[in-house]
Amino acid sequence: MNRKSSKVTERRWSAFTPALLVAAALWLALSSCVLPVKGITPTPDQTKLETLVAATLNTVEPVGTASPSAPTATQTATVTSTPPPTITPTALLTPTPAPNVSGKVCYPAEGVPAMNAYFQETTTNGVVELPIATNQTSYKINLPQGTYIAYAWMPDFSLGGLYSKAVPCGLNASCNDHSPLPFTVTTGDTLTSIDLCDWYAGPFNVPYPPGQDHSKLTGSIAGGLTFPSEGIPKLRVVAFNVGTRNWYYVNTNPGSTAYTISELPPGTYHVVAYDAKGNAGGYADASHNLIDVMVKAGEKTSGADITDWYAPPGTFPPDPTP
Repeated sequence: MNRKSSKVTERRWSAFTPALLVAAALWLALSSCVLPVKGITPTPDQTKLETLVAATLNTVEPVGTASPSAPTATQTATVTSTPPPTITPTALLTPTPAPNVSGKVCYPAEGVPAMNAYFQETTTNGVVELPIATNQTSYKINLPQGTYIAYAWMPDFSLGGLYSKAVPCGLNASCNDHSPLPFTVTTGDTLTSIDLCDWYAGPFNVPYPPGQDHSKLTGSIAGGLTFPSEGIPKLRVVAFNVGTRNWYYVNTNPGSTAYTISELPPGTYHVVAYDAKGNAGGYADASHNLIDVMVKAGEKTSGADITDWYAPPGTFPPDPTP
């Protein structure tokens, strides 16, 4: 009886044992995955944790919750709009005074060359200069209050003209006063017919602008003197400007063997000497043709010797001096 029961129990355990072993093994595997090993505490990586937290905060920080502190330069450039352009106010223009003096511009040849006009105040000697263009036949200018004389010169000062007493006279043969004619400018007045038309004034009647160095504007002629008799009498040596017909002269003392004529405007000249009887001798060639003498500003032309006293009467121009 006992033997038989023992065999039955043995068979039952044998059948249960494999299932029990499988269940036990499964329980142990699950336990090892869930429960930490007793006695080992994991140490967190602090640097990685801070980085992770910061990254998370930056990711989830809502837009518009930025700190109210001043923005950086980059932020300012991004959010600041372009300012409107600055509008520069238009400068006020000072009106130019209306001309109060006007007149004609003349010249003793065909056409009017370029020149410079000068309006000189007689008390202060202050000068207002006005350029005159080629073929300009009139001018207008505004002058301050004062008394003036008006004149004009070629750019190289080779020839000058002026507003003289001969202008209102008519510039005819009977108008022999070629001195400057002053005129007065007063506030509110307008002057006309201040004509720059007297180009026949002769030597030294046209002023030079104040402050100009005459030695740099003019030249001179020098030469020797002879006479066809014993001794050299008192002579008058005249330089004729070929281009303008103006003439300039100098008186020499008896016995003088040389002469110099200074302050001659630049140009081409002929030189003739006269004695008290009107006899003429010239700086001429063997055929009694007067020789051209070139005068340049600031220079002295020498060698214009008066040796030809043998030309037929009338060959040389008569003495133009009074």
